[in-house]
Amino acid sequence: MLKKAFRLKKKEDFGKVFRFGKPLFFKPYTCKYIPNELGNDRLGFSFSKKHLKTAILRNRLRRRIVGLYNQRYNFNGLDLVFFTTHPVEKIEMAHLEALLDKIPPQQKT
Repeated sequence: MLKKAFRLKKKEDFGKVFRFGKPLFFKPYTCKYIPNELGNDRLGFSFSKKHLKTAILRNRLRRRIVGLYNQRYNFNGLDLVFFTTHPVEKIEMAHLEALLDKIPPQQKT
């Protein structure tokens, strides 16, 4: 579970990431990210019922992304929003790892 400091919660924050964020497509998962001024990463999730039919699948995908992030990733101040673009029948960890590997780490200033 993510601590509150590491979650995107406000509609304005999600809107800013969706409007100005850089997209990464890795079918069926997608991520948009934008640098923030906070110095820590914040994660947000927007999974559609259309693509992930049950709450079990949506929650499982969210937990797996958070687990991978906690194990090996730190991007030094990014707001990230993960969402799906196509229906998902099976959650594959290799696809999630490949998506997270494509996100460039920010340089500390």
